[in-house]
Amino acid sequence: MSSKKQFSASAYVRKANDQDLIKAQHEYRYAPPHRSQELQKLRVLSVDPESVASRIGLKPGDEIRELNGKPLVDAIDFQFNAGMVGRRTSITTQDRKITFVRREWESFGLEFEPIEPMTCKNQCVFCFVHQNPKNVRRSLHIKDEDYRLSFLFGNYLTLTNVHEEEMQRIIDQRLSPLYISVHATEPELRTKLLGNDDYDGFTEKIARLAKAGIMLHGQVVLCPGLNDREHLERTIDDLLKFHPSVASLAIVPVGLTDHRENLPKLEPFTPEYARATIAHITPIQKKLKRRIGTPFAFLGDEIYIMAGAELPPASHYKDFPQIENGVGMVRTFLKQFNNALRGKPAGKARGTVCTGRVFYPYLKESVDRLEMDLKVVSVESKFWGAGIGVAGLLTGSDFIAALKGKVHGDFVVLPSESMIGDDGIFLDDLTIKDVERELGVEVIPSGYDAGDFVKRMTRGIEGQ
Repeated sequence: MSSKKQFSASAYVRKANDQDLIKAQHEYRYAPPHRSQELQKLRVLSVDPESVASRIGLKPGDEIRELNGKPLVDAIDFQFNAGMVGRRTSITTQDRKITFVRREWESFGLEFEPIEPMTCKNQCVFCFVHQNPKNVRRSLHIKDEDYRLSFLFGNYLTLTNVHEEEMQRIIDQRLSPLYISVHATEPELRTKLLGNDDYDGFTEKIARLAKAGIMLHGQVVLCPGLNDREHLERTIDDLLKFHPSVASLAIVPVGLTDHRENLPKLEPFTPEYARATIAHITPIQKKLKRRIGTPFAFLGDEIYIMAGAELPPASHYKDFPQIENGVGMVRTFLKQFNNALRGKPAGKARGTVCTGRVFYPYLKESVDRLEMDLKVVSVESKFWGAGIGVAGLLTGSDFIAALKGKVHGDFVVLPSESMIGDDGIFLDDLTIKDVERELGVEVIPSGYDAGDFVKRMTRGIEGQ
């Protein structure tokens, strides 16, 4: 099954499943949080004209209520049960019943409205949602804890709020891989980090899923003085017991904004601490690579960058299992950029290219190799605060503050991962058109990989 677009931190992803039955849309900025196991409305958003759905007369707005006489939980439930070829199938909508036989190799061709996310009851000491300023879109105040979004889009979940019937559904419907927020495996420490009163049976749940053949990728948000050092070593050792079902572990730095009023005090992730983390984990990675063929525990790119350390080579990351978590993302960009540079455009495009503080030196070095009249700008995160340096969290107001009256050239390139949707909306609800109007020049999304970026620069030249 394909993964999210590389270099995208957005929540707007469309993905076809293995059987090409449906497309699931993950963009819930207008969707209410789903707080129980009640059935959700399965409403059709669009229909592929060359599909089963079109042939049998399904249309946008139809609400599918039953499949072969059984109620459907959600789009995944439809996907799992509608894959039959050559067998009589019935669909009940809000106003009719349709009976049909799906032909071999025939796509179902449905896209449904967004899944309403199940919400998290944890009170994690580092939860980013709790660190939001007030004026963010409603969906950013939703703490999703949804195994379906983990399966479809790589969202992380703690498993704390996944109950027995959901565990069984994951196993029965083979919802694999899943992406798990581990943080610590020691029961007492995990309970403290997640802000719960009682241990959630995490290790037992992992063991059950691993035994059932569900592939899992873990994550540790590393908090200085809390889940590091010997605690981190224990987390790695405990998860290794379930390898290869637990295929990888990402270790990423805690992100602290300027909006932590009345929240637990956490130590910031400093360059010195980043260097100590690399020194601690590198020998473990080398030992594991010799033993099981993979470093298993991967450090996020931001840790190397903050430490001023050299990024590991591409071979270190094996199959880049956690690239969407910022693990190997920069190395992949540099490799793709080198490939794209072989056919680099000729000309002298004049424009401004923006990114966050973390990625700036790598993008600056790459853009300089294009030999165009391009100025690369490191944009400060005024919206969240100085502790946030990644491009995906920059807002429309951040770009306006950094560039108004200071644009170099005829256009501005903004990172695609900082916006979502066809209308290019930022985390502060400004759109790409709003930024364009304020800056007075064309604004171009960067694309989701280095090849896209170089093509956009070609387009900038051709448009002159």
